[in-house]
Amino acid sequence: TMGDWRAHQGLDIAAAAGEQVLAAAAGTVIDVVQDDLMGTTVYVDHGGGLTSTYSNLASVPTVEAGDTIAAGDVLGSVGSTAIAESALPAHLHFAMFQEGSPVDPMEYLP
Repeated sequence: TMGDWRAHQGLDIAAAAGEQVLAAAAGTVIDVVQDDLMGTTVYVDHGGGLTSTYSNLASVPTVEAGDTIAAGDVLGSVGSTAIAESALPAHLHFAMFQEGSPVDPMEYLP
């Protein structure tokens, strides 16, 4: 009905709206976008073909494209901007990719 089909390639992490979202690893912010379905999204390049995606953030993240970040740096806060997941309680949608293919995000979290 929305004209878009996507597999759920990440992990939904329950968190209160407004809770800080931290970078899983050091890297460079590739882009910050307003995705039609996944809401405010931050993309981070960690080098070696590894990237991470943080979606359903509050509408104004604390980083911008080109920023260099360390593990644990604040990227923004949990929001409710993901229309595709609006029926779910507040959460962060987190995904990791190696060379563009999804990998298990749990392998990159403490």
